[in-house]
Amino acid sequence: MTLLELKDQKGSKLAILQTLRVHGSMSRIELTHLTGLSRATISISIAELIECNLVYETDNRLSTKGRPATTLELVPNSAYIIGADLDNKSWTLGAFDLLGNVVKSAKIPVQTFDPEDSFRTLAEEITVFAEGLDKRPVPLLGLGVPGLVDAGHSIIRSAADLDWQHVNVAELMKKETGWPTVVVNRHRARGLTECRYGAGQQFRNMIYIGVGMGIAAGLYIDRQLLSGSLGGAGEIGHTTIEPNGPLCPCGNHGCLQMLSAGPAIEQEYRKMVRASDDDNYSGQIVDLQSLKAQDVCAAAEEGDVLAVQAVRNAASYLGIAMANLLNTFNPEAVILGGTVPNASPLFVETATKVMRQRAMRPLASDTIVATSQFKDIGGALGAANFAFDKNISLSFFA
Repeated sequence: MTLLELKDQKGSKLAILQTLRVHGSMSRIELTHLTGLSRATISISIAELIECNLVYETDNRLSTKGRPATTLELVPNSAYIIGADLDNKSWTLGAFDLLGNVVKSAKIPVQTFDPEDSFRTLAEEITVFAEGLDKRPVPLLGLGVPGLVDAGHSIIRSAADLDWQHVNVAELMKKETGWPTVVVNRHRARGLTECRYGAGQQFRNMIYIGVGMGIAAGLYIDRQLLSGSLGGAGEIGHTTIEPNGPLCPCGNHGCLQMLSAGPAIEQEYRKMVRASDDDNYSGQIVDLQSLKAQDVCAAAEEGDVLAVQAVRNAASYLGIAMANLLNTFNPEAVILGGTVPNASPLFVETATKVMRQRAMRPLASDTIVATSQFKDIGGALGAANFAFDKNISLSFFA
């Protein structure tokens, strides 16, 4: 939702609230510039927001002449929003204030891959979770989920890894909780958190890439998520990197996630170990059957030669994809998150090196690459923010 739409539909106070949520604290002059509202309108609206205990003024920085400059900030804990993130058969559920502070969180294990049971498990916990807060939360739920998500209708079109097709999440959750529900891809939710509160908060235009069991990206223009017509903008895990590469669950051959995601690293390491001379190879990992990508990453950091090779191979493919994204979108920064980048400095270093080699030099040299700051809670926080962006209303604060 654009600021112009907010002004036309819901008034200047909502435009101010949303601007402070997205861009952080600022002066009245900065608010005037970003919202397009007049100084008089800004003054009147701020007075009303202060009276409602949603915004306050503070003298916390110096102007260019050395005098304190008044800035406007959101009041901590003025309202709570709720989000959840599904990953590795577990929900991370969180309640947050409008500044992104974590008020309360919980882990909810899921015992099945059945979509209806997975969402019902979450729904059963939400009521008790919300009742444990010190104030009633906004009656709205944001969910970060795997797969291709039609964010406009809160439907998972396809989550190939889980064999989910056309899962109407909004309908399921409305039936179970009575709350409206907004759904977004979990990696794009995590990226929104990094964009507003984490490693990307100093940039207006950035790309987040999550690498775990799968791969997906989020594109953030002026600190807002670019969703695309069906919510699928950023599905780089299913871009073709090797035309004759391995078959992906999506039906294509040579998808990026089949070459760079966690399962690809695990498979590549097993393959190389079994093909090596067992008498001469002394790797860091003994149990090849139960190993995880994080184990391979850790072994690579300890100098395991084959683990180093497996990590570098996977990261090199990602670096090619990153170069293509740089040449297409020219972001200020690329933030890498997920279990693999968080576990492997080598993976990040290699992907960055390949990106800089293959992207246009002026673009590559100016683009910053960093790793995510938020871990498990990032998806829930981003999903809650995404839902609130789409449904912000002053009635929530009445």
